[in-house]
Amino acid sequence: MTYPPDKNLPPWLWMDVSTSYRSRSGQMNGTLRVEQSYIHTLSGLIAPQLKFCRYDPLVGQFVSVSRPPDLASKGSPLKPQKRMSGLAATIKPMGKKIERVVRTSVRAAAAPLMRRVIRADPMPQLGGDGCDEVLFLAGENWSRHDFNVLAEMRRTRGTKIAALCQDFIPIMAPQFFPGGEFVDKFEAYAQFLVREVDLIVSNSQSTKHDVLRYAGGHGGLRGSIRLVEHGADLVSSATVRRPPALSDLQAKRFVLSVSTIQSRKNFDLLYHLWYRLTAEGTQDLPTLVIVGQPGFGSSDLMWQIARDPVTKNSIVHLGRAGDDELAWLYQHCLFTLYPSFYEGWGLPVAESLAVGKYCLAANTSSLPEAGAGLAGHLDPLDLPAWRRAVLDLINSPEQLARHEAAIRAGYRPVTWAQSAAQLVEALYDLAAQRR
Repeated sequence: MTYPPDKNLPPWLWMDVSTSYRSRSGQMNGTLRVEQSYIHTLSGLIAPQLKFCRYDPLVGQFVSVSRPPDLASKGSPLKPQKRMSGLAATIKPMGKKIERVVRTSVRAAAAPLMRRVIRADPMPQLGGDGCDEVLFLAGENWSRHDFNVLAEMRRTRGTKIAALCQDFIPIMAPQFFPGGEFVDKFEAYAQFLVREVDLIVSNSQSTKHDVLRYAGGHGGLRGSIRLVEHGADLVSSATVRRPPALSDLQAKRFVLSVSTIQSRKNFDLLYHLWYRLTAEGTQDLPTLVIVGQPGFGSSDLMWQIARDPVTKNSIVHLGRAGDDELAWLYQHCLFTLYPSFYEGWGLPVAESLAVGKYCLAANTSSLPEAGAGLAGHLDPLDLPAWRRAVLDLINSPEQLARHEAAIRAGYRPVTWAQSAAQLVEALYDLAAQRR
């Protein structure tokens, strides 16, 4: 069904912006960037039919949001990873963990009292004129929402639930995540997806396959699933700026790897590779610029990078980036690297190709999809193969030029506007379906 059949439709779509609302740092990790991109593009596409909401755990319900958070302007200047003493490096992560535990406990204890004191206005009912109310969950849906509240909305309000599933990795590869509560929460989310959600929006065939395989072992899929590819466009060239933390020498010749730094992302391979290339005295070795905040399973690696005298001048970690700085890095790097073990899509691969830069990526999960036949794909465990491929690109500028010419000729990036248009059609098809 082509949308809109009637431009005068009443509002029918709620978009949940809880992930953006909770963010305090403004650092654009993958989940936040996707939610923020859909906030902006859907607002421009169907503003009269769109309302925003968030889940408020204190009152145990969704509440309307007059203006969704705009995090694009909050990207802080990129800063190099600070070198800490051994004691500080050990205590700081422990202190953060204790802080999270205390904060969570206080919130849990205060929630029943706050629910009695606070009386939030319920979200007004949307829909009408042949379409039902739809609630679209676009962000980190699995960790903070009360799935019983969502199920009750379906039963009492008739709300149709659509959820963007960016990956199913905690189910498919739980070894890359904290044990216990983390994986248990995602398992509960997986059960919610297959039993309660009316429409699952998948970002890749690989993720769609993972969801369907899980559903097949758990009684089947209640709703439907549709593929909507993410956009890959960044800010325009007129607004990009070089990260101030990058020196003139580093900015002159560098390769780029962008991601939250987690064990799953396989930055260990890049560290060991650059250690070897540096120790071997590789001529014209570009600086490896890693952009991303440290995450689960990265503490040992970050410790080594921060203290290794061999790679001191050949690896730079930049912890925070605005979109304008990230765009500059993509545009000025020699090529990009993404050796992740498992992904739901592979946004850094698509973004690299979108600016005409060649990417060496792993050959796992969805990454060949993101590479569109124009990226290089290698076994994420095969360090010698990565070494050969990187040296070939460094030593053969003409080979890199051929790759870039092929990308310019053959790559047709999906923009966020195009992605939003596909998403709206999928959501409106759901809204217009009769129960």
